[in-house]
Amino acid sequence: MYWLTMPPAAAPVSQQAAVAVAAAPLASSAAPAPAGAAAWPSLAGVEMPAGPEADAAGNLRLTRALRTYFDYFLSARNDAGGIDALDALVHDDIRRHVPQPAAGQAWQLWRRYVAYLAEIQPEAVRKPLADADGTLDAQQVQQLRALLAQRNAARQRWLPEVAQAWFGEEQAYDEAMLARLEIMAQAGLDDAQRRQRLADLDATLPEPLRAASAASARPQAISQTISELQAAGRTTQDIGAALAQAYGPEVAQRYQQQAQAEQSWQQRYHDYAARRAQIEAFAGLSEQDRRQQLDALRRQAFDNPSEALQAEVVDSAMAARKTAP
Repeated sequence: MYWLTMPPAAAPVSQQAAVAVAAAPLASSAAPAPAGAAAWPSLAGVEMPAGPEADAAGNLRLTRALRTYFDYFLSARNDAGGIDALDALVHDDIRRHVPQPAAGQAWQLWRRYVAYLAEIQPEAVRKPLADADGTLDAQQVQQLRALLAQRNAARQRWLPEVAQAWFGEEQAYDEAMLARLEIMAQAGLDDAQRRQRLADLDATLPEPLRAASAASARPQAISQTISELQAAGRTTQDIGAALAQAYGPEVAQRYQQQAQAEQSWQQRYHDYAARRAQIEAFAGLSEQDRRQQLDALRRQAFDNPSEALQAEVVDSAMAARKTAP
C-alpha cells in the first residue's frame, strides 16, 4: 500500500521491497559488496543479499531472494548516479555469481524489473488523498483498487514467471487492506457493525496476514485509546496503567516518557511566553530589535532546535488567532 502513498519523486522502489531487504534472513555466506558499492551511503552497514543461483541444468532459479538481491542495488540508485551506472554494476555482479545461461536470464529479468518499476511509478501521482485522520471515502477506495489492479496487471506483463513468488504475499495483504478500507468507508454502518465486519474479515485471513493486519491497526488503536481516556479526564498514571494492560508495559512506558516530555515542554513554554509578553509589551523597542530579542529568548529557553521550532510554530498560531476576525 506504500506504493500509493510514497512521494512522487521517490526512487521507484516499493517500501515492501525495502522491508524485505531488512527482514530477509541473512545468508550465512553472503557475498561481498561489488567494488565501489560498499562506499555508497545508502548501503552503509547493509550486508549484501545472496546473489543469483543456477539449477542443475544451468538455468536461473526464480526465487524470492532474487528480488531482494535486485532491490539491494535499486536502493542505491541515487548513489550510483542513475540507472545506467547501476545497470553496469548489476550486469558485472550477476556474472560473478552464475555462468550462462543463468547469467543472461538474470540480466533480462533485472531489465524487466526496472521497466516494471518505471511504469508503475507515475501511477502513484494519481493516488487518492486520505483525509486528515487517514481515512478514504468509498469513491477513493475504488480509485485505489483500480490503481492496484493496474499495478498487478503490469507485474503480469513484465514479470509473469516471478509475479507470484515476488509479489504474492504483498498482493494478498493489499487485497485484505482494501477490504478493510471498503468496510470503513461503507455508509449506513454503526460502530458496532463496523467492528464486527472487520473482525469477521480478520478471521478469514491466513495467520501471516492476520498478524500483519493487527500490526498495522495497532498504532491507530493505541492512539484512539489514549484520546478516549484523555477526553474522559483520566490522569497520565491512569492512562499508562490502561495501556500496560491492553498493549504491554513497553507501550505504557513510551507513553509516560512522552507525556513527561510534553509536560516539561509545556512548563518551559509557559515561562517563555511570560517573558515573551514582556518584550512584546515594551514600547521602547524597534521592530527589528524586538524580533532579535524574541529570537534570542527562544534560543535561550529551548536549546533543542526542534523545541525552539515548535515554540515558534505555537507563537505563530497564537498570533494568527489574535488577528483573526
